[in-house]
Amino acid sequence: MKPDIKDLILRFILGGGAVAACYIVLQLLPWKSFAGIFAAFPAVMVAAVIMAGISKGSQHAADIALGATAGMLGCTVCVIAAMILMNYLNTWFIAIMLSLLTWLLSSIIFISLINGFLKKRK
Repeated sequence: MKPDIKDLILRFILGGGAVAACYIVLQLLPWKSFAGIFAAFPAVMVAAVIMAGISKGSQHAADIALGATAGMLGCTVCVIAAMILMNYLNTWFIAIMLSLLTWLLSSIIFISLINGFLKKRK
């Protein structure tokens, strides 16, 4: 599979621009807990869905968005696991590694659940 250089450059610009804009918002807002919301801005998801829509159409973009939804739900599980594990283990590195594992596993479970829910609706 040969990478499409134009596609990669456009993804870099869209994703990088969104991350840079979020960083500026983080620095400018005085309410840091509110500003922290932008630390979780889904820049990669936005760039991926836009590029999928442009190159392969709405159905492909919807498939990417479904995976992104599962990944974001997995992020919630990851953050909760990180909070609990850091307090319980007192070892941030191991807690982060285990949290990332919970992200991957829970995201896969969420994909199965969402696909099952969508098939029942058809």
